[in-house]
Amino acid sequence: MLTSKQEAFSQLVANGQQQTDAYRKAYNADGMGAPTIWAEASRLADHPRVAARIDQLRSEKEALRRMLVLDREEAILAQLQHEALTAKTDSARIRALELLGRYAGMFAERVEVAHAERTVEELQADIVARLRRLGVDGI
Repeated sequence: MLTSKQEAFSQLVANGQQQTDAYRKAYNADGMGAPTIWAEASRLADHPRVAARIDQLRSEKEALRRMLVLDREEAILAQLQHEALTAKTDSARIRALELLGRYAGMFAERVEVAHAERTVEELQADIVARLRRLGVDGI
């Protein structure tokens, strides 16, 4: 179980505050120097229960963010599917289908790169020729 100050510190750090700023807000740091505040904030963040609480809060925050992203994604896909079936113009239906296809990875550009096997001497000759074309002499 955390104290109310430890919980406040954990909440602030999990929400992106610097440890020293969180310490100042959660604890009475009046009269404390910056090195002392830094040391105390670091010590507090390393406390096993406080560190575990910060990790838990960050995990909960990340899970909520992922859930919101998925909800938004589902809503967009549902609207695109609706548009693909019911839009008033052909161009709107085609555009909705195109976006759905892109989402599904159907229209990803594929680029094939051929690697020619060349000897060291061939590579060296090619580099020298290119440098000469650029006006680099003395090679």
